[in-house]
Amino acid sequence: MILVRQEKIAIVLILVVIAAVAITTFFLESAGKGAFAHPMGPDSREGDLVFLQGSVEEVRATATGGHQILRVAGVRVFIPSTAVRSGWPGVGDEIRVYGTVQTYRGEREVLVRSGGDITAVRSPP
Repeated sequence: MILVRQEKIAIVLILVVIAAVAITTFFLESAGKGAFAHPMGPDSREGDLVFLQGSVEEVRATATGGHQILRVAGVRVFIPSTAVRSGWPGVGDEIRVYGTVQTYRGEREVLVRSGGDITAVRSPP
């Protein structure tokens, strides 16, 4: 099968687009969520990517599903079961959390997507 000029150009353009997407993805992943998130605050809107840093005031498991709910600096943080790490974080740990703002039963909360979205700033003595 012999390719005509237009087909060769189309294949080259597709390869250039694939390379551009791969390079962009690499740099965005390297930058991390911190480059795009803003601090959780009263002006944060539903669906915003935010970060929250503070001491863990409460840790509890949900009645079903194996999810976890934290209270960090007065803000509710929902951790789905796929992101829960047994025994961490604990009350008193200083953590930084990245997630999406959502409202659940009238209360605003931060929804964490993965375990990597929670990092320790420091642990209590």
